Amino acid sequence: MFFGALIFAALWCVIAWVLRRYPETMAGYNTMPKSEREKIDIQKLGRFVSNAMLAGVPSVLLSPLMPTMPLYTLLLCWIPCGIVVVAGIYVNVCKKKFEK
Repeated sequence: MFFGALIFAALWCVIAWVLRRYPETMAGYNTMPKSEREKIDIQKLGRFVSNAMLAGVPSVLLSPLMPTMPLYTLLLCWIPCGIVVVAGIYVNVCKKKFEK
Protein backbone atom coordinates (compact mmCIF):
# COMPACT_ATOMS: atom_id res chain seq x y z
CA MET A 1 0.00 0.00 0.00
CA PHE A 2 2.75 2.43 0.86
CA PHE A 3 4.54 1.83 -2.43
CA GLY A 4 1.38 2.65 -4.39
CA ALA A 5 0.82 5.83 -2.37
CA LEU A 6 4.45 6.79 -2.91
CA ILE A 7 4.10 6.36 -6.69
CA PHE A 8 0.88 8.40 -6.69
CA ALA A 9 2.52 11.16 -4.61
CA ALA A 10 5.52 11.22 -6.95
CA LEU A 11 3.25 11.45 -10.00
CA TRP A 12 1.24 14.23 -8.32
CA CYS A 13 4.49 16.14 -7.62
CA VAL A 14 5.66 15.71 -11.22
CA ILE A 15 2.37 17.09 -12.54
CA ALA A 16 2.63 20.03 -10.11
CA TRP A 17 6.20 20.68 -11.26
CA VAL A 18 5.14 20.60 -14.93
CA LEU A 19 2.34 23.09 -14.23
CA ARG A 20 4.77 25.38 -12.42
CA ARG A 21 7.38 25.13 -15.16
CA TYR A 22 4.98 25.21 -18.13
CA PRO A 23 1.79 26.91 -16.90
CA GLU A 24 0.51 27.44 -20.43
CA THR A 25 -0.34 23.72 -20.53
CA MET A 26 -3.23 24.21 -18.09
CA ALA A 27 -6.61 23.19 -19.42
CA GLY A 28 -8.58 26.02 -20.93
CA TYR A 29 -5.71 28.46 -21.31
CA ASN A 30 -4.93 27.56 -24.92
CA THR A 31 -8.59 27.68 -25.92
CA MET A 32 -9.03 31.25 -24.66
CA PRO A 33 -9.05 34.08 -27.15
CA LYS A 34 -5.67 35.78 -27.43
CA SER A 35 -7.08 39.02 -26.02
CA GLU A 36 -8.09 37.25 -22.79
CA ARG A 37 -4.81 35.33 -22.56
CA GLU A 38 -2.89 38.60 -22.54
CA LYS A 39 -4.81 39.75 -19.45
CA ILE A 40 -3.83 36.73 -17.32
CA ASP A 41 -0.64 36.48 -15.28
CA ILE A 42 -0.03 32.86 -16.23
CA GLN A 43 3.07 32.49 -14.03
CA LYS A 44 1.13 33.51 -10.92
CA LEU A 45 -1.73 31.21 -11.85
CA GLY A 46 0.65 28.31 -12.48
CA ARG A 47 2.32 28.80 -9.09
CA PHE A 48 -1.06 28.87 -7.36
CA VAL A 49 -2.32 25.67 -8.98
CA SER A 50 1.03 23.95 -8.41
CA ASN A 51 0.99 24.88 -4.73
CA ALA A 52 -2.59 23.63 -4.44
CA MET A 53 -1.53 20.29 -5.87
CA LEU A 54 1.47 20.05 -3.56
CA ALA A 55 -0.80 20.75 -0.57
CA GLY A 56 -2.47 17.37 -1.16
CA VAL A 57 0.75 15.33 -1.15
CA PRO A 58 0.99 14.90 2.66
CA SER A 59 -2.49 13.44 2.64
CA VAL A 60 -1.44 10.89 0.02
CA LEU A 61 1.67 9.93 1.99
CA LEU A 62 -0.36 9.43 5.20
CA SER A 63 -3.00 7.28 3.51
CA PRO A 64 -1.28 3.89 4.10
CA LEU A 65 -1.48 4.51 7.85
CA MET A 66 -5.29 4.45 7.83
CA PRO A 67 -6.86 1.30 9.25
CA THR A 68 -9.91 1.13 6.97
CA MET A 69 -10.35 1.31 3.22
CA PRO A 70 -12.76 4.30 3.26
CA LEU A 71 -10.24 6.40 5.20
CA TYR A 72 -7.47 5.20 2.90
CA THR A 73 -9.32 6.27 -0.25
CA LEU A 74 -10.31 9.55 1.39
CA LEU A 75 -6.70 10.46 2.04
CA LEU A 76 -5.32 8.96 -1.16
CA CYS A 77 -7.80 10.33 -3.69
CA TRP A 78 -10.56 12.57 -2.42
CA ILE A 79 -8.63 15.11 -0.36
CA PRO A 80 -5.92 15.91 -2.98
CA CYS A 81 -8.46 16.04 -5.80
CA GLY A 82 -10.81 18.10 -3.63
CA ILE A 83 -8.07 20.64 -2.96
CA VAL A 84 -7.48 21.02 -6.71
CA VAL A 85 -11.23 21.40 -7.37
CA VAL A 86 -11.51 24.07 -4.66
CA ALA A 87 -8.46 25.84 -6.15
CA GLY A 88 -10.12 25.77 -9.58
CA ILE A 89 -13.30 27.26 -8.17
CA TYR A 90 -11.26 29.92 -6.36
CA VAL A 91 -9.45 30.83 -9.59
CA ASN A 92 -12.76 31.20 -11.44
CA VAL A 93 -14.38 33.25 -8.69
CA CYS A 94 -11.41 35.52 -7.95
CA LYS A 95 -10.24 36.21 -11.50
CA LYS A 96 -8.97 39.67 -10.59
CA LYS A 97 -6.13 38.22 -8.48
CA PHE A 98 -4.64 36.51 -11.52
CA GLU A 99 -4.81 39.41 -13.95
CA LYS A 100 -1.78 41.45 -14.95
